[in-house]
Amino acid sequence: MERVQRTVIATPDPPPTGIANPIHADDGASGAGYKAALVAGVRTYGWVADAVRAAGGVGWLHDGWADITLRRPLYAGEAVRIDVDPAGDGTPQCTVQAAVHEAEAVRVVLDGAAGTGRAPWFDEIDPPPPGPAQDPPAVRPVYDLDGVPLRRPLRPLGAWVTGARARELATTDLGLDATDLPAGLVHPYFLAARMAPLTRHNFTYGPTIHVSTRIQHLAPAEAERSYVINAWIVDAWERNGHWYQVLDGSLIAGDEPAVEVARLRHTTIFRPRGTTMPEPIRS
Repeated sequence: MERVQRTVIATPDPPPTGIANPIHADDGASGAGYKAALVAGVRTYGWVADAVRAAGGVGWLHDGWADITLRRPLYAGEAVRIDVDPAGDGTPQCTVQAAVHEAEAVRVVLDGAAGTGRAPWFDEIDPPPPGPAQDPPAVRPVYDLDGVPLRRPLRPLGAWVTGARARELATTDLGLDATDLPAGLVHPYFLAARMAPLTRHNFTYGPTIHVSTRIQHLAPAEAERSYVINAWIVDAWERNGHWYQVLDGSLIAGDEPAVEVARLRHTTIFRPRGTTMPEPIRS
């Protein structure tokens, strides 16, 4: 691992595909107590992942991991400085941080660690058995903390990533003009971003807030392939008025032969303090 430092100007999120998260629009964010639309946490992770790949090499995309927590909001137009620092103990690991350096303070928006090989927490992630992509239910239900559907496999969500779409993910979607991601590979931002659309594929939510992600790469994610995310909810709780939930999942490259390319743990606030659950969406 090498030390890497770079600065990125946060851009507005690209138009959503599927059902949008209101937290990434001004109205939805203000309803949850924020001054403006939040930049998606997985996009912040995308900029950090580019720096980690520069520090650890392209092999990190084949057999590497990241463990990140979103600490504070990030808004479009802000300059976010990304620091990747080697652990310094001879291990192929590093600490990561993304922060807005303001006049009087440093606002850390993301921090965590990354490394190559198997993560120390890999065996803790317990995804459901994989299955084929399915359509959403006719009615996407809501639930409260007393009715969380723990360890019930969600309807898997599929996506096909073309070569052109892979380049968009690495450039346009992250507000960048160019990328040094090797041609034919899918950006790790896409892998980490599968959980949020999966939950809205199955349920109805108001604004939700990304809290943390653990992701272990198991094989290179290549363009011109189909991908299916499988997951279930493994924990839920209330803290300071927020409702939290944790999902464990796996991302499968669905062409023959099927390959597990990533395993993930995704923590989110599925009902922020002061908000209410909306009426169920009917397909």
